[in-house]
Amino acid sequence: MSKPLLLAAALTSALAAPVHAATTFAYISSPNDGLISQYRLDESTGAIALVEQTKAGDKVNPMALSPDGSTLFAAQRVAPFTVLVYRIDGKTGHLHKRGQAPLADSLAYLSTDRSGRFLMGASYGGAVLTVQAIDAEQRVSEQTEVYKTGPFAHSIRSDISDRFVYAGNLGVDKVLQFSQNKQTGALTPIGAGFASTAAKTGPRHIAFSPNGKFLYVVGELSGSVTGYAIDPDTGALKEVSLAEGVPESLGLARGEARSAANNDLKDDPTPRIWAADIRLSPDGTLLYITERTTSSVSAFKVDPQSGGLSFIGNYPLEEKQPRNIAFFPSGKWLLVTGEKSQAVGSYAIGENGSLKRVDEAPAGDGALWIEILQRP
Repeated sequence: MSKPLLLAAALTSALAAPVHAATTFAYISSPNDGLISQYRLDESTGAIALVEQTKAGDKVNPMALSPDGSTLFAAQRVAPFTVLVYRIDGKTGHLHKRGQAPLADSLAYLSTDRSGRFLMGASYGGAVLTVQAIDAEQRVSEQTEVYKTGPFAHSIRSDISDRFVYAGNLGVDKVLQFSQNKQTGALTPIGAGFASTAAKTGPRHIAFSPNGKFLYVVGELSGSVTGYAIDPDTGALKEVSLAEGVPESLGLARGEARSAANNDLKDDPTPRIWAADIRLSPDGTLLYITERTTSSVSAFKVDPQSGGLSFIGNYPLEEKQPRNIAFFPSGKWLLVTGEKSQAVGSYAIGENGSLKRVDEAPAGDGALWIEILQRP
């Protein structure tokens, strides 16, 4: 079921440019009002327009697109834990619910493998990773394989080769590493089963270089980015780079965890680093992370051949408590959500990763997760 556009201005903007002319869409979940908002992105100007809002359900949060772009999966973080499955209209990008399936726990992260045959999740509170099969009709199996982790599993993704799976395990300062059976989806630890980060890093979200050689993880507690080389034969990780992303001038405490129940900065007596998302540009040369306490992003230059990282700068955002970011497919613009903001924003990417806000569109309440789909 779809909800009418919230604002007349958004409706006027949407009507001014026909939906059928768009090739790029963004889907953004907002758990506080249970909406998935669809936006049209203009690659030539960076403009964003709200097209439609779909009432998904209470606490809808992490999402994942099928590799072929036909389906959107969205997890609800309230009992009974459920993944909602939506067919994406090939012309309009509109969402049509096609089913749902139970989840083993409340998931902080959702992804598919790169073949689209398995749905994978990470549960922060449950300290588990989950794997469920997806059939040819995009139905998610009710049978779930569950893998225990240390406290606060925060992400899970397949590498570019689709042979290995990695997970950020915030509470134990580890990036978990697995090989995956492509027939069953089963995960098998590689070596010791993990690569460590520095103490009090809090590894959260991860990103892969386009050439498949490197993995990068953002530290929620440190604001740093750690880079690892991926062994092409075994999938084992080896640290090759480390860069700090939060300048001391911001005055934030490093390595101090926040209570998961405290999601409001005004109730925090200690301003502390609170990083969230990490994204790598399509050409693999520019990396951003978000920092919620200061409502900013930090930019890094990336060497695609060595995996080396160089801090460029820290830039303020208009979105308060920025959670997710995403590059437009061209790599020229950055889309930003703020969980305490009433709008999502797009930014032009300039020299040295500098950002200039060029447009905004109405957001759902507590906008978080972003998925971007480009149509041919």
